Amino acid sequence: MSEHTPAMEIFGKVVSVLLMGMSVVNAHFLEEFQRSGALKTASVGVCIDPLAGEELALEWQADLGLIPASTMKVITTATALELLGPEFVFKTEIYVNGDDLVVKGGGDPTLGATSLTGDFEAWLGALKEAGVEEIKGDVLVDASRFESRTTPNDWPWGDIGNYYGAGPSGLNFHKNSFALTFRPRGLGEAASLLKVWPEPPGVDFENHMLTGSAGSGDQAYAYGGPGAARMSLRGSVPAGGPFTIYGALPDPPKMCGVALKGFLEKGGMSVNGEVRVAKVELGNASPLFVQRSPSLAKIAKGTNHRSVNLYADSIFKVLTEEGSTRASVAKVQEYWRERGVDLTGYVMHDGSGLSPRNTVTARQMAMILKVARQEGKGSDFLASLPVAGRSGTLRSFGRGSVVEGRVRAKSGSLSRVRTYCGYLEGKSGDEFAFAVLVNNELRSSKADIVKLLAAFITEH
Repeated sequence: MSEHTPAMEIFGKVVSVLLMGMSVVNAHFLEEFQRSGALKTASVGVCIDPLAGEELALEWQADLGLIPASTMKVITTATALELLGPEFVFKTEIYVNGDDLVVKGGGDPTLGATSLTGDFEAWLGALKEAGVEEIKGDVLVDASRFESRTTPNDWPWGDIGNYYGAGPSGLNFHKNSFALTFRPRGLGEAASLLKVWPEPPGVDFENHMLTGSAGSGDQAYAYGGPGAARMSLRGSVPAGGPFTIYGALPDPPKMCGVALKGFLEKGGMSVNGEVRVAKVELGNASPLFVQRSPSLAKIAKGTNHRSVNLYADSIFKVLTEEGSTRASVAKVQEYWRERGVDLTGYVMHDGSGLSPRNTVTARQMAMILKVARQEGKGSDFLASLPVAGRSGTLRSFGRGSVVEGRVRAKSGSLSRVRTYCGYLEGKSGDEFAFAVLVNNELRSSKADIVKLLAAFITEH
């Protein structure tokens, strides 16, 4: 009996179809990449598209819907730079409304980012210049610029209590985070909570933190969420000296108001009322002072270089007057559809990529990147991306290889998810948009992706 069965014929035809239109060099790239042990159980999508030209240079499973992780940030920042402009700034406005002091948020993710009270000096100066000697009423903090829901339903429970899972508020403050410092003890013993700074108003802590082995790193988690009155601290911190982790503020607007009230009182201005978070109708009143953020171009660069979720999601929500996830998703999709990108199967739940339910294909990502470079703010977007082997989250990616200096991209990672999307320059000087998305890897596929890009660059 012949071993050449109909099933084998079908398999051979499938392989032939997959390799049709693909150069031998390209097939070699993919064959070596697919042999990696890291990809045995993985779902992978690859697409490399020349910036000048219509025919794809390389593709493999380019229409497979995959989790993009933090590479979702390139879609958010590219969209915002075009719609809002690189000079756009977030504004926080200060009013005196009757007896009350009103802080009206504009979604600025950098407010109080470097110092708890650093921005308040100018606010106090403006009050004094206007002849305000005391606040007879309340400190009212208006966070209504964004919807009240700060975190999507599908963000993981293990993320939302920690600094990287801090959702965007209409008034963000101090990166919506706070520090918790522990004193480790013997291996497996309880680690005591030494200090919380700044202290989130109205929050109690339930400490279950343990001491891990020396060098075990940060294995600690804060469990809470928006509006939480109690946070649970679990996991482990490494043995040795005091160790600090960072949690997500349950109520950033309230934290801002409390910090401001304390600052004003220390500065000699009494505040007779309380701190309240509420929407305030101001009519046609003019602000006493306007706090402006750095430019969107600078914030976008921070977003993509350091992968700051809060920055990305604040940029995402400010895209619309409604300031909601629903409205911003619709805005992003409308923008790219109008530019000819087929978004079949595209699913967006946030602007940062923290949601494990986001879905994008390698083809969609590469196409968006290609179009983004052709748009009016393409150079600003390119400047927001780190350089392989040299900066940001790509500082170690491809260092010492042909990839170094020839790739500008955004990396992304979640549990068993690794993605890279951006631009690369071939040896010939030709430029390409690329996307490599790996889901369910067995181990890190970073080195394999470097090899794939290096081989492509060398041959192009």
